[in-house]
Amino acid sequence: MSFHLPPVDPNALRQFADGAKAHRTQQEPAPWSPFAPDDLPRYSISIRLNEYQLTMLRFIAEQNDVSQQKILNRIVIPELVKQAEELFEG
Repeated sequence: MSFHLPPVDPNALRQFADGAKAHRTQQEPAPWSPFAPDDLPRYSISIRLNEYQLTMLRFIAEQNDVSQQKILNRIVIPELVKQAEELFEG
């Protein structure tokens, strides 16, 4: 018994595969949309650094006369927003 598949249009297959990545509907809100980005922080997390990284963080904080927490927030928060939006938009 032989089994024959119909020919496949490569462009149609490519469009189908590209569409598979976009599994969200336009109406689906981002998981963080119920929250305000400017709300006061209520949660804290630990970050593990080695001596090299911690010394650099301390140096940057001292040179800018701000806390280590503020330095990390200035670096981490914009990157979180960027990556979350890129992933959500597909």
